[in-house]
Amino acid sequence: MSVIAQNRLLILFASVGMVISALLWISHSADFALPCTGGGCDEVARSPYSRIAGIPVAALGFAYFGLLVLIALSRLQYPEQWRTYGKMLAALSTLGVLAFAYFTYVQLFVLNLYAKGAPCWWCLAAAGANLVVWLLSLMGLRGALQATGVLTRELAQSLVVSLALVVAGLAYGGWQWNRATTAQTIRTDNEKLTLLYLDGQGWRKGNPKAPLVIVEFSDFQCPACKQAYELLETQILPQLGDKALFVFRHYPLVNIHPMAWVAASASEEAGKQGKFWEMYAKLFESQQALTRNRILKIAEELKLDVEKVRQAVDNQDIYFKKIYRDFEEGSKLGVQSTPSFIVVYEGEMHVASGMAALVSTLNANPKIQAYLGKQINVSPR
Repeated sequence: MSVIAQNRLLILFASVGMVISALLWISHSADFALPCTGGGCDEVARSPYSRIAGIPVAALGFAYFGLLVLIALSRLQYPEQWRTYGKMLAALSTLGVLAFAYFTYVQLFVLNLYAKGAPCWWCLAAAGANLVVWLLSLMGLRGALQATGVLTRELAQSLVVSLALVVAGLAYGGWQWNRATTAQTIRTDNEKLTLLYLDGQGWRKGNPKAPLVIVEFSDFQCPACKQAYELLETQILPQLGDKALFVFRHYPLVNIHPMAWVAASASEEAGKQGKFWEMYAKLFESQQALTRNRILKIAEELKLDVEKVRQAVDNQDIYFKKIYRDFEEGSKLGVQSTPSFIVVYEGEMHVASGMAALVSTLNANPKIQAYLGKQINVSPR
């Protein structure tokens, strides 16, 4: 392979790294966590390892890959310094390999995403792109370019390819973000409303006669659901007051959150003992250390019958039908991820996948705004 071809591939893969880093940077810096979709992206985003000195790691990754592209383009501008720039690329990408190795270890084994079978595939893709860049930079040390003067055509082509990839990647990210923040609106009927909440499903608070109903499908071990809990309880529901009925239903994603069903069972037993909302709050607040023993400790703190909570935790068949009904009916109504909200108002159901879509529905829908008479102000925590 010629050194020009190697440089071309290096620019290509470094540009791919820029795109992935940009998407992760936007996601990690967004006002709201993206819904869980089967991967560990949210867990990485909400972990203390996602920032260094307050700066998103993804932003540092974007700058790193951008510097690689700049150096690779520079040696097309100054081919007489090809070897010097080649050594810079090899040194920088070696540091990158070490950094990506560390962060890959963190997400797989410190955050335990390997055991859950749900790593952040975007992070691993960025690490893979960097590995290719590193190998190409090492291969480039063996060759030299016998040329003088600017390689104008190659420089222009490489620059166009890099810019095209970045623009396409950001456009894709914008499309995905629009999907995540825009609710799907469908006409409702009695059959759908019966599946949703009219048959007495879910745990309720607020005004039972309010025309505005918000039903959440949630998972006690989902990081985005924890953030939703914090925003709902401290900001959104207090602003809605008696103008809305809030209904909580279970949607445990057990393939990536092994404690989700256990926690749901414990909350159902707490509810039977008259303290669902207290257990609901404690489970989310203890999410980082959610274990069987922690749940039993919470039951003790709430002065529940600990033995009955232990039975619910150890024998999940006790509340299986109720929890599975929530999951099954949510799926029939279009729920695929957590947190998902279904907002009902004046014959319409708005299926919102994530907190951003919920807030957008409350603030952008003309009918709901006319009813509320105000914007719902949310400040991300």
